[in-house]
Amino acid sequence: MSYSSVTGHRSMALDRVRNDAYAAALARVVTPTSVVLDLGAGLGIHGLLAARLGARRVYLVEPEDVIAVAEEAVRANHLQGVVTCLHGRLEDIQVPEPVDVIVSVLTGNLLMSEDLLPLLFRARDTFLKPGGALIPDRASVVIAPVSAPCLHGREISNWSVPQHGVTLEPARTYAANAVHFRWDRAEVAYLAEPCSVYTVDLAAAAYEALHVEAEFRVHTTELCHGFAGWFTIRLGERWASTAPDAEPMHWSAAFLPLDPPVQLSVGDTVMLRLDRVPYGDWTWRASWPGGTQRHSTMLAAPMKASTLRKAALDYAPVLSADGHAAQFVLGCSNGSMPVKEIAARVVEQWPNKYPTSEDASRFVQSIVKRFA
Repeated sequence: MSYSSVTGHRSMALDRVRNDAYAAALARVVTPTSVVLDLGAGLGIHGLLAARLGARRVYLVEPEDVIAVAEEAVRANHLQGVVTCLHGRLEDIQVPEPVDVIVSVLTGNLLMSEDLLPLLFRARDTFLKPGGALIPDRASVVIAPVSAPCLHGREISNWSVPQHGVTLEPARTYAANAVHFRWDRAEVAYLAEPCSVYTVDLAAAAYEALHVEAEFRVHTTELCHGFAGWFTIRLGERWASTAPDAEPMHWSAAFLPLDPPVQLSVGDTVMLRLDRVPYGDWTWRASWPGGTQRHSTMLAAPMKASTLRKAALDYAPVLSADGHAAQFVLGCSNGSMPVKEIAARVVEQWPNKYPTSEDASRFVQSIVKRFA
């Protein structure tokens, strides 16, 4: 999903279940004196709701160009005197005044998958008045072992089915170490009562590593294909959930597979350990009577030893040809030279890599878009 396109925001901006919950939460805290910050505003639906509820001032903060659509929506709703759009990353913009309310949707799937919470915590610590309100203000991660034969078959075991006599089975190992999202909620059945494994107070927490364990007592004799994971968030007086058996929202529950699936019986005890460091990989370890399995998203994609070495903190990097070219473009980006001239110089210096002005222009524009 791209946050830079309007179509990428459709499922979020038009999510009535989520919008109803956010509107109710905003209605509890917004007053005629409230200053509200909509963080990661996208098309601005929640900030616009706050303005409709009577907030004195609303700031929409969004790094992508879709904020231009939010600006149009501000005018379409005749809220120009209340709502201000701030285009940029949180660390690059300045909110003109402290705020009474921060509303956000920065709880990624399985709460941490997109590592968005640090932005919320930074905004909280920088802009929120003492005693101000966060929406949401509390969140939990919930896990349950599940039977999911169709889901497991489609995402994992089908890699073992030959295609016209050709096997792609080596890919199965990678699929079995991935966390899978965007699946039909009817595809999973709980084999034990779901367990809340982690709860965080968003008003006070820091972004820390997740290391949790859970024990499940199996209530159905069935194959266990893995674990379903989801989050719940507190929005005012109500909790919203992305559980498979909850009313669907834009957010998705997660599927953490076991491969091969494990036969479980009524009364069996299953242990799960779930680990993730900030900006890192998910690792899940399961144990049951007679066996154990360990999976990690670090193993979900092929990685050469040279690529792995570059991730080490003691690795001493040396610029590649692309790096030297990018460094050259950045050095030319001082406001005195147009893109076409920079591109012409790139062609002169790296004719084998950028043989035409079109090749060089695309490269220069990619650097300029990101850094200039």
